Amino acid sequence: MVVPALAHADPPPIFSQEEQCETTRALVDSVRASEPGATPERVAEVFVERMDSMGAYNRVPQAKESDRQITISNIERCGLA
Repeated sequence: MVVPALAHADPPPIFSQEEQCETTRALVDSVRASEPGATPERVAEVFVERMDSMGAYNRVPQAKESDRQITISNIERCGLA
């Protein structure tokens, strides 16, 4: 009997790079509208604060740092720094 091997590759991203950059640009624009000199770190901090205020990290507090790092990375990768 032959059993097919299953590939354990990462699934494709939910959003394309273009979609990620569009969303990140909207976040950066929103923060910089009220804080014109906001650094990528500050933009990420505001994002995490917003998410936290909605209860996003109640059950997974370690996700805060992950989201902060991903946001900073997206800002840099999308040329929004």
